[in-house]
Order: sequence, then C-alpha cells, then structure tokens
Amino acid sequence: MLQLCHLCAVRQGLHVGSSVVSDGDGCYICRGLMSRLNDIFMLVEDAVKGYEFRSFLIGATLPQDILEREDEVRAKLKIRGLESIKSSITRELGMMLSSKGYRVDYERPEIDIHLDLISMDVNVRARPIYLLARYRKSRRGLKQKGYDNSIESIVRGWIVKEFNARDARFLWIGGEDKDSLVIGEGRPFFIKVLDARKRSGYSERLSSDSDGIDVTIVRKVDGFPRQIRFTSKVRLYLDGDQSIMDRVRDVISKGSISIRFREDGYGRYVVKRMHVIDARYCSEAGVVEVDILVDGGFTLKRFAEGHDVEPNMHDLFGNVRLRYFDVLDVRIC
Repeated sequence: MLQLCHLCAVRQGLHVGSSVVSDGDGCYICRGLMSRLNDIFMLVEDAVKGYEFRSFLIGATLPQDILEREDEVRAKLKIRGLESIKSSITRELGMMLSSKGYRVDYERPEIDIHLDLISMDVNVRARPIYLLARYRKSRRGLKQKGYDNSIESIVRGWIVKEFNARDARFLWIGGEDKDSLVIGEGRPFFIKVLDARKRSGYSERLSSDSDGIDVTIVRKVDGFPRQIRFTSKVRLYLDGDQSIMDRVRDVISKGSISIRFREDGYGRYVVKRMHVIDARYCSEAGVVEVDILVDGGFTLKRFAEGHDVEPNMHDLFGNVRLRYFDVLDVRIC
C-alpha cells in the first residue's frame, strides 16, 4: 500500500489510517516536502525582509516528479482529490505570512513571491509604482533623454534611491531641445518605478541647482496612459529685426492655423494646430520673441527647417532663423 504523510493523505480526501506514516520523508508523493514547510517559510521571511508591503501573492514551481506521483496516486485510487500539492503549499505558506499581519491579494498584490522548490530559491518582485510628475529646467544645456547627463538620468538616480528600487522607466509628454528652458508649472511626465522596496515616506521633490532642474511628484497613478492629448505653450526666439513684426501680427490676426506635417515616405499628412498668441521685438538681444500654442506632437524643428511642412516658419514669418525655444506651459487635455 502506498504510504502518504498526513497532509498528502488529507489532500486526497482519504481517511487517515494505515496509509499514513509518521515520517514525512516516507511519503510517496512529497518525499517529505510538506513536513519542511516551516523551514521553507523561513526562506520566504528572509526574502521579503527588505520590502515594504501590505499585500502579497505566492506562487511556486515544484519538481515534475512530485506532480506526476500525485497524479499517479489519484489515478490508481480513482479519486479527484481536494487540492493540488502546489495549491496546498502556497496556501499554507500564505496563511503563515498572513499571520504576520499581511494579506493575500489575487488581483493587485504589492509584492509577488515565487518559490522555486527545485533549487529552493525565493524570488520577490514588487508591483510597479506609477507616478505623475512634473519637471522644470532653469539652465540651458541639459538634454531630456539618455542614460548620461540628462534629466532622465538624474531623475532615474533620484527615484532608485528614494524608493530603493531596481530601475525606473519614463513616459514623456513632449520634449524640448537641450538648450530650451522649461518654466511655469513644468512639463508633466510619467514614471514607472521597478521593484521598489520602499513604497511610502519618499521625498516628493528633487531640486538640483547645479543642473538647474526641479522635479515634483504630483501623485500616484494606476499606470501609463495609452493615449495622451496635450497642448504646449512655447516661446520662439527668432533672429530678425523689427521689420518682421508686421508679418507676425498678420499671423496673430488669423487665429488658429493648421500646420501639415507629411509623414516620411508617405503621401499622408498629420495636421497640428498652431495659434500665435503674442510677439515682441527685443532690440538688446536682436531677436523677435513669438509665443505660440500648439497641439501635442507639433515638431518645432521641422516647422523651423521647413522639411515637408506646410506652411512652415519661413512661409509665415519670412526669412528668419530659430535661435532656440523655451517651453512656457504644458497642459494635459
């Protein structure tokens, strides 16, 4: 007769009797695995020690021969059993962890715990934290993206430190040149914090005078949005003199203008709206400042260079050159 440990026998729905052995190592199905759950739980406790969490979910990978032996027993005895050995192990360990004040969450656990019962390794991953943030840039010369000397690299380092996280990913809402300032309330963007051990008590602001950036976490969000509609208020600095002001005023009087950007390699056009709000001539700097309001995705460089854009900057303002531009405001629609 097959010998089963108490837990394996009960799991099959069998009455405890001669098939039960006191020594778990003699169990035909688990070979003593069920009797070592307390030791396995100690591995789990050690693995989650550095994580701040309230909810969890446990999964497990078992040796294939254990699963096959349980199927064999059920086939021989012609029984369905009450629960699989994998479910039994994760349930028992989950109850042990719940007794410490945590709760099981099958939908949005703050940490996922996975047991490899072949190698006896425990892998813990925190659920990503998503943040809406804004940044302002008060010095020229710092690019937005990149792993070195950029707003992205500075914010990544800050986030990894604040959340004791493995890494961070970003979803940018528009962009600007490295020589552009970002003022006003700043440019909104989204952050995905990966495998954060810390989930509360973090600083909500980063201010770096040396880099000229100021970052504020606005709030936590559920995830990266699939689609984002936004508008940007931008100040163009055009090399020119007061003689072009008449043309600029004429554009202002037209109100909103449709700018067509041809997609590369295709005959299709993407239409973005531009509204010239205000303009002024600065004699000391020798530039004309033009404030415009544009749809998200409006490519200022292409507009300035005139590449497959109708009408472009030269069509509207004449023979001028864009020196640089600053971002005054960005609004999510």
